Amino acid sequence: MGTTGTLAFHQSTEESGPAWRLYEGLFEVGVVYLELKGVSVELCTREQGGADVVMRLPIETARQLGLNASVPPNLWARACDADK
Repeated sequence: MGTTGTLAFHQSTEESGPAWRLYEGLFEVGVVYLELKGVSVELCTREQGGADVVMRLPIETARQLGLNASVPPNLWARACDADK
């Protein structure tokens, strides 16, 4: 993926837990990405103490999960724009 634009994020501190970033690919239509850092995961092949995870989500799925609630309206509108 090339150029991205951050829609919303949370920096990790010791008290606040894992960090996350919701972003869009500036030339991709209909999807956003949710990146999670420092989360514990369970893998079928082996245990990991932590991982960075990036999920590619359709816009509608992101909306259903309420991820748009933390994004300024103008940035969310840009992410949803089918003509970008």
